Amino acid sequence: MIERIHIDPKLEKCLATLRKGSRRACLAVDRVETIIEEVKRGKLPPEETCTFTRNGEGRIKGCRKYDLNAGYRLITLKQGEDLYLLFVGTHDDCTRWIENNREHLPVEMIAERCMTIERTESRKVPSEKPSRLPGREPDEDWIPPLSDRDLRMIFSGLVGGK
Repeated sequence: MIERIHIDPKLEKCLATLRKGSRRACLAVDRVETIIEEVKRGKLPPEETCTFTRNGEGRIKGCRKYDLNAGYRLITLKQGEDLYLLFVGTHDDCTRWIENNREHLPVEMIAERCMTIERTESRKVPSEKPSRLPGREPDEDWIPPLSDRDLRMIFSGLVGGK
C-alpha cells in the first residue's frame, strides 16, 4: 500500500511545458493530474487508473511507465510504501530520461526536493507545502484577511488619498 507520494518539481515543470503544447499533450497532462488526484485520495492505486506500457520497465528497479495514450508516458518509481512521480513526456523523451538515470537514480536527493504527501487512514496531509499543479486554482482562499487601514493604503489612488 502506498503511504507517501513524492511529486518531483521537475514533473510539474514537464506538465507546465506540455500544457502549452498541442491538444494531445494537454489531454496527457489532464490524465496525469487525474492520476495524481486519485492516488492522493487513496481511491485507486495507479495500476488501476492507467495501463502500464506493454513491456514494463526493467532498466530501473521499481520503475513503472504508464501509457497515457497519444504517445505520452508517465514514469514512476515505487520503493516500499513510497511512490515517486518523476517524469512525463513523449515515449522518446521517457526513454532518454530512463537511459540517463538508469545507472544511478539518486532517490534520496529526489525525495529531498519533492513535495511529499503522507496518507493517513482516512485522509492525506501535505507534509511540506500544499499541492498545487500548474493551471489549477487553489482549493481555499489564499489571500490573508486585510484590515480597513491596509485596504485604504492599497486603494488610495482610487479614492483620492488616505
